[in-house]
Amino acid sequence: MNKIGLRRNGRNQLRLLHVLVIALVAALLAACGGQGPDTTGDGDIKTVVIWDRAGSQATIKQKYFETWNAGEGKQAKVVVKYEPQAADKYEELVRVAFQTKRGPDIFHTPSSQLGGFVSAGWVQPLDEVIDAGVLEAAKPYLGKNSELVWGGKPYAIPTTSFTNRLLINRELFTQAGLDPDSPPATFSELAAASKKIAAVSPGKVYGFGMPVKWVGFRQWIVDLPIMAGDADVTNGLFNQTSATYESTKYASMVQTYRTMIADKSAYPGAATLDQDVTWAAFAKGEVGMIVTSSAVVAAMTQLKSTVDAVAAPLPVADGATLVRSPMNAGYPYGISSTTADPEAAGVALQALAGDAVQEELAKGDAPPLSPTVWDSAIMKDKPLLMSFRPGPTDQQWPKNPNAVVAVEGQSVDLTIVSLIVKPETPIESTLADLQTRYQAAYDKAVADGELEPGEFTR
Repeated sequence: MNKIGLRRNGRNQLRLLHVLVIALVAALLAACGGQGPDTTGDGDIKTVVIWDRAGSQATIKQKYFETWNAGEGKQAKVVVKYEPQAADKYEELVRVAFQTKRGPDIFHTPSSQLGGFVSAGWVQPLDEVIDAGVLEAAKPYLGKNSELVWGGKPYAIPTTSFTNRLLINRELFTQAGLDPDSPPATFSELAAASKKIAAVSPGKVYGFGMPVKWVGFRQWIVDLPIMAGDADVTNGLFNQTSATYESTKYASMVQTYRTMIADKSAYPGAATLDQDVTWAAFAKGEVGMIVTSSAVVAAMTQLKSTVDAVAAPLPVADGATLVRSPMNAGYPYGISSTTADPEAAGVALQALAGDAVQEELAKGDAPPLSPTVWDSAIMKDKPLLMSFRPGPTDQQWPKNPNAVVAVEGQSVDLTIVSLIVKPETPIESTLADLQTRYQAAYDKAVADGELEPGEFTR
């Protein structure tokens, strides 16, 4: 296998294996239901096993393939066995499945994990098994520096467009004397607006929702506003032009979030707040603003929210201007390198990523990737979802080397969270140390030939 410039963290792999293998292998072997496409007893019809993260989207897709199997699938002589897996253990289940040689044919490949899956040899390049037209449609999200592309080859295809905005409650803005049509554009304006909103009804209404406990907090809620005003850095504040870490740029965002916690305008319990709780609080009208992706629209629909919400551009650091709206073309899927019939798997994957599935998801307010679906009648009465539609400033964020270099000391995630919730921690020296440690790890990996810098630089 060609080197793609990844370092695998052996200690994490062993720890994961020790903790999970005993508990999961027995259940996995019983549930997997096959080792790839095989005959079903009906001539040369092939069965393709798809694994996905359980949830509302998985329920819709599972129902779709029940119909697809009887129609298009039967004509193509392919039957899909769609198997949702436990959401909170999904990545672990995938790893154990492949380590025990019981992997599915197609599986949801989280963007941040795909590089490790490629390095482990679990997925195969899609340009060998997917129609060129399908890959061309996804071209805006499959650039050289995409998290879905390694060694210049696409290993997964996205199906959902997670654009990011500042979502505001128009009613609370008006009550606070703020103009909902002129939302905060900078970090200082964000903090000031949060304080005014919280003053509307102290102890009952809050200015900003800050899900610090959420696993994606640093990447989505801290990094993205900084990246929105800086065209060179990607997640982890790695500068893809100079190949240097610029961790000290976290300072302004850290200070802004500290201010909101200190003046009690942030929704209470920020340190233990998760994403779903934050969305629920906003949906109930208890929070004036959140930084969020388009995934929030489906959540608000499920919660039957009546909040008059509007999506505004992400705020940027004071003195900066909005240069982009970093987004993630989400829910990508890849084809296992162990599948017995890549052609059959390719047929199923193209159906999974097709407009028909996206139309069904869009009915429940999941943001589609296809422009055709965005233009369809389905979207006619979905103004909030439409405000998240990808536009000229929405750009797929580039991958970063954070997860593939061996860093000594505390991770960037833990460092940033600690800085925000522990105001006694010095900001400047802590960020300077963070920057030094990550830069040293990156430089060493490159010097040792364990990382190909072209994967992460322009």
